Amino acid sequence: MPSESRITAVLESMLSAIDSPPSPTRAILDRAATALPAEPRRIRPYARFAFVAAATIALVFAIFPKTSVALIERIVVDSYAAAYRVIGWTPPPNPPKALEKAAESERVSLAAAQTRVSFRVVPPAGLPSDAVLAGIHTMPVLSYDEAKHVWSKDSPALAFEYRRADGRTFQLVAEKDDPRTGTPPRRIFEAEDLPGGKVALTKRAHYAWTNGDQMTSVTADGITVAEIKAICAAMNGQPVHHDAPETVTKRYSLWP
Repeated sequence: MPSESRITAVLESMLSAIDSPPSPTRAILDRAATALPAEPRRIRPYARFAFVAAATIALVFAIFPKTSVALIERIVVDSYAAAYRVIGWTPPPNPPKALEKAAESERVSLAAAQTRVSFRVVPPAGLPSDAVLAGIHTMPVLSYDEAKHVWSKDSPALAFEYRRADGRTFQLVAEKDDPRTGTPPRRIFEAEDLPGGKVALTKRAHYAWTNGDQMTSVTADGITVAEIKAICAAMNGQPVHHDAPETVTKRYSLWP
């Protein structure tokens, strides 16, 4: 029987031979598995389509999967470098340390949240009956201009964290709708560190919609697709229409 490394190598070779358009990016989400802090804390930076080395919790990145990958619910690769090759993506350089150090997440009330962001906040509605709001956090955002090769500070996003009766959690992210980031994907892959430096990629459904200048996005993790669609309908969400090509990659700052 072929070894796991051999299977991975063959699969990567098959994927690299597939012609497909560039993968537009969309929002990166992160799950909070512990109680949310009541005060501002130093946060962990996280980049769209990027991984954090030596991560201790699950990481999430958004992609439009290639044809073969779309048929796979879970795949194990030998390293993050191998994962980059599978998705055909080269991460941007790290932002300046001054920008990273300035990034702090803050727990806020709904009223205070509106004063922190540059879009009109439309709070989530139509939530599952057992979902309880655990907190709202600001998410500082940095944008990397792929033409100018420059990082800049963007308007923050908001993370609405919910806990469920059975212990599950899920998160809705509200941010200013930005055509520069391209069309949101319908699938994301969760990347999880495994022993020996291996990385497991798990495919999950991902949804996004707009309400005015706010875009809300959520991943089917701790919440079902049917429940997500009920939230979208209750919010009178509209499809996201981005005709312009992707020109920036965004990096969000999340609490530990």
